[in-house]
Amino acid sequence: MLSAVLRSETAVKISIQIINAFVEMRRFIQHNASIFTRLDSVERRQITFEAETEKNFEKVFQELGSDNRPKQGIFFDGQIFDAYVFAAKVYGPRSK
Repeated sequence: MLSAVLRSETAVKISIQIINAFVEMRRFIQHNASIFTRLDSVERRQITFEAETEKNFEKVFQELGSDNRPKQGIFFDGQIFDAYVFAAKVYGPRSK
């Protein structure tokens, strides 16, 4: 590579170091391939989870922005009136 162009002792040494660096990089990738595979799997799951979370947030924000009133109230301790209203709607006269 470099030694073919410059033809000096330094160029030959640098070319050998470059080749050794690539050999070490190849060994590193081979020895850590399982880690890279697992990392890729985690990244894909994270992207999927992120997309699902975004959809859920959109649903929540749409419901918050709409004027839909719930059909059934929430009953708390001591708020018997809401229960009476609900029972009257369920068991009361049916409108046609």
